[in-house]
Amino acid sequence: MPDERKKDRYAIRPDKSGFTVYVIWTSEPAVVGGTPQIGLSEEDARHTLGLLNAQSRRGDSSMRRS
Repeated sequence: MPDERKKDRYAIRPDKSGFTVYVIWTSEPAVVGGTPQIGLSEEDARHTLGLLNAQSRRGDSSMRRS
């Protein structure tokens, strides 16, 4: 596994209606703008996954829990 991937916070998995982007540590769906990232097309899930992991790696404060 590339070193960059070891730092990922998010991953995707199939669900009943498509794909879910989830938080690796909790297995809970990722939430963007108040919307759980569930039932996405594979393309949308992979795109969202890339954006969320990039933000997380940068330490973007908007990704931190309060």
